[in-house]
Amino acid sequence: MTFGLVLAGLVTASIAQGHHLEYRATPQVYDSCINANDIALTFDDGPYIYLRDISDQFTRAGAKATFFMNGNNWDCIYNPDRISDVKYAFAAGHMIGSHTWSHADLTSLSTPQIQDAMFRMEEAFSRILGIKPAFMRPPFGDYNNNVQSIAAARGQSLALWDWDTGDADGNTTAQSEAVYNDVVNAKVKNALILEHETEETTDSTLVPYAINLFQSKGYNLVTMAQCLGVDPYQAIGVPQQQTPSWTCDGTPDPGAACGGSITCETGTPTFSSTTTVTGPTPTATYIHPTASASKCLTAASNTDGAAVEIEDCISGGSTSQGWTISGSNLKIFGTKCLDVTNGATADGTKLQIWTCASGNTNQMWAFSGSAITWTGHSSCVDLTDGSTANGNLIQIWTCTFGPNQQWTQTIG
Repeated sequence: MTFGLVLAGLVTASIAQGHHLEYRATPQVYDSCINANDIALTFDDGPYIYLRDISDQFTRAGAKATFFMNGNNWDCIYNPDRISDVKYAFAAGHMIGSHTWSHADLTSLSTPQIQDAMFRMEEAFSRILGIKPAFMRPPFGDYNNNVQSIAAARGQSLALWDWDTGDADGNTTAQSEAVYNDVVNAKVKNALILEHETEETTDSTLVPYAINLFQSKGYNLVTMAQCLGVDPYQAIGVPQQQTPSWTCDGTPDPGAACGGSITCETGTPTFSSTTTVTGPTPTATYIHPTASASKCLTAASNTDGAAVEIEDCISGGSTSQGWTISGSNLKIFGTKCLDVTNGATADGTKLQIWTCASGNTNQMWAFSGSAITWTGHSSCVDLTDGSTANGNLIQIWTCTFGPNQQWTQTIG
């Protein structure tokens, strides 16, 4: 297949906060976050055996991670266990990005070889998840003008980092933890941090250390796209049914490129239903004051401007109490979002629900430990006067991470 650059015909679909990525002769190269108080922990070189556990650790903490994946590196992405793990992390709301097929140094490859390295990863994501990635992390962080131009033609921005734990470069656990400590001690506005999903000590030691440290300091642990305020995917469609063609046999080995007996694929993969955006099926989350598990965060009605208050939890669940975490949004009734009334920043401003709108900063939230923080602000969701009486209205207040701002999630 030959590659055609048809910019006007590309379909993009927004699924998260922010704006659509623009196609340009040179793509964006992101090496740091933009949003204040956000930290994006990013994991390269998978999918591997630790993916599911890392995903679970972030989910339990109410946090999100980003995984830049290869097709044939530490394992084959078409291994049935890896397919299951990739779907699991995606369904949990973590961001999935490309790290190219075989982790070859793109700056050493020809144009057809670079296109092939990106094509095969795009094809795997289209097959397994039904997504078009909007981000590609070049192996080793190395790129040149040719890599940039090809990435732009394929609708992908380059994803780098500004802090490196060195977990895959021989650093001891203590040395990697010291990088996290340096981030905190530097009192940075935000951070985009590199880790590797393939290291056992990253899963068992670094991830829990980082989550605890950063959340205790009030940082929001979010995806890379969230910390930039852009979309993680060009489009979301429909995953495909697995066939015998889903194999790493006959593809470039780890670190290698197409050529010789392996034809370089330079086109665009089949993508199902680009006009229909269908993300992971959301799961209802019930949010309780930590001090009172029998009380629930409740929307008074399903109309714009309806108050958010505390009420007795309804046995069996209720649509007025079942929230879904979608990117930076806390959604309810499918199309409404937890919203700061008029965007006012004063302590005591009451919360409401309002129709969700992409890029509306009044509706951006992150879980920080047991607190729910307003992204880009120093305010937290707060139980007015600490009262759990039915009808007590919920407000924002400067984050103290005290009892009034402690919330527990249960999955419906």
